[in-house]
Amino acid sequence: MWNELLNLFSSDDPMKQMGDDFMRMLAMTHEMAELVRPHVFDHLLTLEQRKLILEKDVEVNKLERTIRRQIVSHLTLHRDQIPYCLVLLMMVNHAERIGDYIKNVAEVEQLGGATVPEGPLRDELNDLIAICHRLFEEAPMIVADQTRDRADELVRVARNAKKRSDKLLVELSKSDLTPSQVTSMVLLTRFYRRMTSHLKNILSSVMMPVHQVDYLPEDLDADEQ
Repeated sequence: MWNELLNLFSSDDPMKQMGDDFMRMLAMTHEMAELVRPHVFDHLLTLEQRKLILEKDVEVNKLERTIRRQIVSHLTLHRDQIPYCLVLLMMVNHAERIGDYIKNVAEVEQLGGATVPEGPLRDELNDLIAICHRLFEEAPMIVADQTRDRADELVRVARNAKKRSDKLLVELSKSDLTPSQVTSMVLLTRFYRRMTSHLKNILSSVMMPVHQVDYLPEDLDADEQ
């Protein structure tokens, strides 16, 4: 399915513009994530950085609405391309949600969080954040190049990260961190867990037919780090 969609993206078909806009969404959310990353634990984003993140999130949302309009218009003339449009709609929705979660990461202090001290729990979350960023960096290339084997590898990594995130949330409930520090860790863990899941679902479009995108077989579970 995705191979055929890519062929449309690279032709003179109107879906090429939609594909380009989707790739811009991915690039923009990656930029947002890189802005936030150095200050995940100290919450020292400047006002200018916060403003830039919000501006990029607005642009991501505008691109989502643009692609939706393009798809509706496109389907009035190309009903045979409904399956491709459904795949693109799902992927666009995942990209938009990623933008929302990055914005949430930038707001953790406002939600009652405090600076997180160094230690094993922070190290584990930092590792999970690194996994999320690995997906950010590789997802556009994997989608563009159709590297199914690498998509499969990263889907397994993402699934294992989800299990580790769930375990970390349990450990936080038993930690000696202050309530505001726990708030930071819990929110950050959940936000990055969701971003990793959305990136995993984007990668699933490379591997699965349209009716199974987002719903991967259980036998893809693995223990890769």
